[in-house]
Amino acid sequence: MIHNNIYFQIELTARKIRQYGQNVLKQHGIDITIEQWLVLNIINENEAINQISIGEKLVKDKPTISRMVNQLNKKEFIIKTTSATDSRNVELSISKKGEDLIKKLYPIIEEIRLTGLSELSKKETESIESILKKIRNKLSD
Repeated sequence: MIHNNIYFQIELTARKIRQYGQNVLKQHGIDITIEQWLVLNIINENEAINQISIGEKLVKDKPTISRMVNQLNKKEFIIKTTSATDSRNVELSISKKGEDLIKKLYPIIEEIRLTGLSELSKKETESIESILKKIRNKLSD
């Protein structure tokens, strides 16, 4: 039965996390998706990163990353710049408007994380992290 499948349980939990997070962002009047937040955060942590690297970090395909980057650019949260070393490469960085949004989002994102994990002990959280890492590593072989 599918509900007893551990992969289904992981996917279902991930969807619930995204859905809950999206609702919280909406309640705060934030006009980006959880997925766009992940892209924005990666750009913030990796100045002058390109879309391919973002896709690798998020395990997302090029068209999906491209759509999210274009939306963030359209909303003026990021800046696209042609690479100084390779004119075919576009580097992404955070705009001032994006920096302001990130500062506003950090406590909201922390609230989302804490809500989902609030019933777990530190040991349980560490066990889940360890188990999920083992699964990812095995699937990367």
